[in-house]
Amino acid sequence: MTQQFFPPVSLLRVISFNRFVRGILQGFMLARFLPEAHRLGWSMASAGILLSASLLIDFCLTLLIGHQSDRRSPTVLLMAGECCSSGAGLLFLLFPDPFFLGLAVLAAGAGQRSNGSPGPWAPAEQALLSRYGSRKNPFSVFSHNTSWGLWGMGAGATFGATHLWQATSHPLDTFRFAMSGLVTTSLLNLAALLYHGQEATALMPPPVQGETGFLSKREKTNLTAMVFSNLFYGLSIGLSDAMIAYWFVLKFKATPDHISFLLALSFLLSGVVAWFLGQVKKKRVAPVYVLLQMAGLAGLAFLPSSASIEAAGAFYTLRMTSVRAPGGIRQALATQLVRPGRLGWAAGLHFSSLHLLQVAGPALTGYCWEKHRTGTPLVLAVACMAVSFLFTLFLYARTVLERTPSTEGIPDVQNHPHRVTSFETRRSEDASQRF
Repeated sequence: MTQQFFPPVSLLRVISFNRFVRGILQGFMLARFLPEAHRLGWSMASAGILLSASLLIDFCLTLLIGHQSDRRSPTVLLMAGECCSSGAGLLFLLFPDPFFLGLAVLAAGAGQRSNGSPGPWAPAEQALLSRYGSRKNPFSVFSHNTSWGLWGMGAGATFGATHLWQATSHPLDTFRFAMSGLVTTSLLNLAALLYHGQEATALMPPPVQGETGFLSKREKTNLTAMVFSNLFYGLSIGLSDAMIAYWFVLKFKATPDHISFLLALSFLLSGVVAWFLGQVKKKRVAPVYVLLQMAGLAGLAFLPSSASIEAAGAFYTLRMTSVRAPGGIRQALATQLVRPGRLGWAAGLHFSSLHLLQVAGPALTGYCWEKHRTGTPLVLAVACMAVSFLFTLFLYARTVLERTPSTEGIPDVQNHPHRVTSFETRRSEDASQRF
């Protein structure tokens, strides 16, 4: 007998609220961190190495969290992430020194995480959205969730452009405010998860027999294509996006206020596009995504030759929209590649592969800029994004455009109990240990 359960709409709203709140701090830090670090006397190479190290830590933790998302409560994992972030911010508030600022960046990803993402804890969030969201159109759930994070980033970057943050203030004062915001937002998210976490755990459906076994040949092919797409996609982001605020300083001598304003417009527009993507019917998602990627390639290609900061802002907005707005689509696509019992594993693989080569991006960009090669990282980013785009088209052809579901070749135990084979009866715990 199959147990019936009803998804708690309130939990989905809490996840979106978490995204929005995180996005406020992330937008502020993405716009202000590198310009303020430059005022502190940090070199471009040292700033890039710090961001790369933070990405590396996120990558390692993502592997662990993705593995645990199928075995432990995702809400508990998300709460652990909020505790880690608040602790990192509190450390800097107690010891306001550049050294402890670096530790906070490493521990909480301040200055490099975006879209309101919980960083390495994102597989847990994705597992919740996959279990409680709409199975008919998962792209809508993930796109709407992404839009809230982008709007939060727009609000944070807008606040960074206000008169409260003039160039006369000391950079450490700006970072002290940012870390206070990190602690506050983490505690808000923690309280919201604590309030709704028990409801989510109580309604968690039991695992279906046969869903958590070995990956099928089709699933392995899908995941392999996803990994290669994400590797090049992540490297493109690491080369062009992580240190873009620094690029505006180098090329146009832009002030932090001006940079914050330009990025705020990009984040807000990306949020609108992400919300629009959530309204698009499933069969039209693929062509819309193709158009966005083509526009993003064009924007990134023209960015190095921009004659003015306004033109550069327009090209980068085009690039930003094509990368950040479809973030929910890419997350939802990962959930379509495997059966429900392996969602946590697919989510962990998705996020870890995005971070693997992205780790090298900021360090490589900082090195090129130290050698006065400001355009080289952007040219490499264009090439990487083009390769990733080809792999993504392959995945859409297999999972969205075809009628055959991603679980082809996987027996349906619930609808055909008389056809149970040794594959279905294998214990999920043993299968997980063997994989």
